[in-house]
Amino acid sequence: MPRASIAVCAVITIIAASISTRAADFMPPIALPAQACIAIVMPTVEGMPGNAADLAVGVRDLIVSYLNGPSTKVVPLEARLASQAIEEARQKGCEPLLFASVTRKPGGSKLTKALGQAAGNTSWYLPGGGSAASATAHAAATGALQAISSLAGSTRAKDEVRLEYRLQSAAGQVQFGPKTETQKASADGEDLLTPVVRRAAEAIVTSTEGK
Repeated sequence: MPRASIAVCAVITIIAASISTRAADFMPPIALPAQACIAIVMPTVEGMPGNAADLAVGVRDLIVSYLNGPSTKVVPLEARLASQAIEEARQKGCEPLLFASVTRKPGGSKLTKALGQAAGNTSWYLPGGGSAASATAHAAATGALQAISSLAGSTRAKDEVRLEYRLQSAAGQVQFGPKTETQKASADGEDLLTPVVRRAAEAIVTSTEGK
C-alpha cells in the first residue's frame, strides 16, 4: 500500500477514536432507581415483660435490621407521640412512616403465666430448630437482642404474638395495610417476635418495590 494511503488511514483512525471518546464524555449518566425511604415510628407494645419503653426501642431496632438494605433507606424516629413522629419524618425528608404495634396474648393457665413471668432470661430457640444466635444475627442493635430475649424467655406454649402495622404518608394517607402478622408458640421459650417482624418486613419491601 502506498505510504500516502497508509497515512490517510492512520489519520482517519485517530479522528474516529477521538470522536468516540468525546461522545462518551458527553453521554448522560445512567439513572439509578430511587431508594425508598421508610421512617420507623416508635412501636407500641402490650403484654410484654420488662420496661415498655425499652422494649419499644428494641422492637423498632429489630424492624430496622430487617428493612435496611440496598433498595430501602430506613430512618428510625425517636419521637414517641404520633404527631411529633410525623413532624420528625418531615424534617428528615423520609416518607412513608411505618406504624406498628406488638401485643402478646398469654395462652396458658394462670399457673403457666406466673411461671412465664418468673422465668426471666431462660434459654430459647427458634421454630424449626434454629438457635438464638441465628435469630439475633439479623439484629445489629443491643436493644433488639434484648427485646427478643426478654419475650422469648417468658414465652410459654400457646402464647401468641400479634404484630399490626401500616405504611402512612405524613399527610395521613394509608399507603399499605393495615396488616397483621401472628405467631403462636408451640413450646416454652420459643421466639415469636422474629418471625412476625420478618414476614412484615418482606411484605413491606415488596409493597415499596417499583414505586
